[in-house]
Amino acid sequence: MGNVIKAEFRKILTTKLWWAMMIPAFLVAGGWALGGAALTTEIANDLSREDVIQQFDIPINEVSWSVIALARAMNIASIFPMLFGALGLASELHRRTITTTFLTASTRPGVLAAKAIVYAVWGLIYGLVIAVAVSFGALLGSDSNHLPDGKQWFLVLLAGVIMCTLWTLFGLGVGALIGSPVGAIVILLIYALVIGPFGEFVLFSATDGSNLPGFLPNGSANGMTGSTASALLFDQIQSLVLNLGGELVTDDRRETFDQAIRAVAGAPGALSLWLSTLVFLAWTALFFGTGMWRNQKRDIT
Repeated sequence: MGNVIKAEFRKILTTKLWWAMMIPAFLVAGGWALGGAALTTEIANDLSREDVIQQFDIPINEVSWSVIALARAMNIASIFPMLFGALGLASELHRRTITTTFLTASTRPGVLAAKAIVYAVWGLIYGLVIAVAVSFGALLGSDSNHLPDGKQWFLVLLAGVIMCTLWTLFGLGVGALIGSPVGAIVILLIYALVIGPFGEFVLFSATDGSNLPGFLPNGSANGMTGSTASALLFDQIQSLVLNLGGELVTDDRRETFDQAIRAVAGAPGALSLWLSTLVFLAWTALFFGTGMWRNQKRDIT
């Protein structure tokens, strides 16, 4: 197993794909975080000057609104590790280079297990690179009073790194199932950029703000970061309000707040953090497991 894992790492590192995907992932993540942080800062500053906000002493300028930009940027940039994973096995199946690997390795399941381990590690690497990029973007685009504290920052980025790792394995499974790099990329891009976001928005609107979109792959993945951001913001606002002598917010208002923040982060109708993680883990296991099972039976001649 160790030699097969080394061979899989060598395959990746001797090609240009890993850095050809990583560079745009870094730039897109940083750009979205920069723009999102600047926008949320501008909106917060404008609202803080409104009479109604000042009248009720709402400390809007003390809230870490940039966590929304962090979450949204992580969600957008996760497309790249997903595509990287999709090409992991699909390109070898298309070019028939997987035949040599299967014939020289001790067992076919061993090769597939090694690929899973290697691409999980690469998904983690992509997640860390994207996390660094969104951090730089948020630092450059946000006022210091709107930046999250260390705990908030860590939790949002942790959720994003786990999401990127799962997207990589999700893509690997889809690519393994389809067996065509072009087909896998087209299907995943159409889903991630069109069907997923627009379909979830329509479903969310048609069901009067239900959580149904949170049970879909894209919705549950985005919900991991979006729900983390909404929970952190709510707890911070609640603490600030209580310090000013205010009252606890009711459960109904909290739900409204959570849904609004999750929607802004690109996850309308998302479930809580843990439920989103479990749902997306289940989707990843389904596609990854199906793809691996398909390739234990696939003809490689």
